[in-house]
Amino acid sequence: MRDGSSGRDRPVVAGRDEESDRRLNDLLREVGITASQAEALQLLDRWGPMSLRELGGLLVAEGGHPSRLVDRMVSAGLVARRPAEHDRRQVELVATAHGRALVERVRERKGIYRAWLEGQLAGMDLPSVRAFFEAYLAGTPLGETVRLRREKGTLADG
Repeated sequence: MRDGSSGRDRPVVAGRDEESDRRLNDLLREVGITASQAEALQLLDRWGPMSLRELGGLLVAEGGHPSRLVDRMVSAGLVARRPAEHDRRQVELVATAHGRALVERVRERKGIYRAWLEGQLAGMDLPSVRAFFEAYLAGTPLGETVRLRREKGTLADG
């Protein structure tokens, strides 16, 4: 950063990432899934069946490469692969009954996380914080994922 503080800021940013991941995964452990699995289930629940590529384009946690994540979710009975209705040569992903049953519990756990986060940020200028992160992500693949999610209206529950 121009004021020479970037070296001092790195531990704060890394710490924020680690604390956020730890807290969310601790809450979701009670449901029996990871934050990445929760995100994928919520997307499939909200938007229905989609291809691996479509899911990868919407996932923040997996950086657009969800193959191994989906393989683990299929093995765990959370997601199924099936021929696409519009073209049986293509495969689409769908949340199973077991996966859909976990979505409400995921929302509850994420609500606890959001409440904690709101408490931590009480009194801060959140539009400036949001603008900072949008500028930080501008022109990156993750920034594009956030833009796509915003267009689809999926940021609020993800």
